[in-house]
Amino acid sequence: MTLDHVYGRPKGPLPDDVAATRRLLGMTDESIRRDVGELIQWLRDQPNLPNTLDGVELDWWLENYLVMNKNDVERVKENMPVYFQLKTILPEVMTNRDPKTEKEMINAYNTTLLGLVPTIMDGGRKLAVYMHRPDTAASDYSPVGIAMHLTCLADYYLAQGIDHTRLVLVVDLGTVRLGHLARYPLGLLRRFFLYAWKAYPERVAQIHIINPPAILSVVMTMFKPLLKAKIRKRMIVHRHFETLLEHVPLKYMPKDYGGESPSLIELHETWRQKVIDHQPYFKKCSTKHRVVDK
Repeated sequence: MTLDHVYGRPKGPLPDDVAATRRLLGMTDESIRRDVGELIQWLRDQPNLPNTLDGVELDWWLENYLVMNKNDVERVKENMPVYFQLKTILPEVMTNRDPKTEKEMINAYNTTLLGLVPTIMDGGRKLAVYMHRPDTAASDYSPVGIAMHLTCLADYYLAQGIDHTRLVLVVDLGTVRLGHLARYPLGLLRRFFLYAWKAYPERVAQIHIINPPAILSVVMTMFKPLLKAKIRKRMIVHRHFETLLEHVPLKYMPKDYGGESPSLIELHETWRQKVIDHQPYFKKCSTKHRVVDK
């Protein structure tokens, strides 16, 4: 994308999955106009929040942020200030999110696989699959780079149009080692779970853990306290792959798991390229989408 490209609502009909997501949330053209209008006026009344956004039409961005917040205007008003504050709360994550030059992101891409499956499941659910790459050094793993990538994905959807109501996460722990866990900066991890999830309030329907390792209890001890109680209740550990298929139909899984979707490495590289292609916008998000110093 060029530096001066501005994202906005498509001129014609919305893409099918984007339109279906709005229907599932009970959104209509009339309700969108009403709620976005209210939010634009609310922004104008907030002295420390911007009332324009570089790189994206404000009404389109607010429409997508409304989707991300379950079509709840009051929830938007509660979470949106954190979105703008995040650049100062998490500067380690929100600065220089460039996978071609930022070492943390390069290391994250080279040591992990994270893919979002393009086909939407029933109920507007979107499948994401994550694992550590085998045969890579745990000492090269970068949780900060993963956090950078995740915020880029969220900013991408807020600009392009959100095509899902909830995420279903499949976490393959078959290759995780203690060395990976030692790489997590716990203070940053707490801030990320507390503030980034509020700034980008993606709904997580379920977290499925497959190929649980012998150190699973260590993993759970580290991450469970960071999750809200309702999310902890949605975590399911699968000792056998077949039990996962009771929740996620096989056809949606990457083909290296026996499914019909592109392989995990193909999905991973597709999303890496998207982050590269949309760099001008992500730079604007980092430098311009922030609280106004008055």
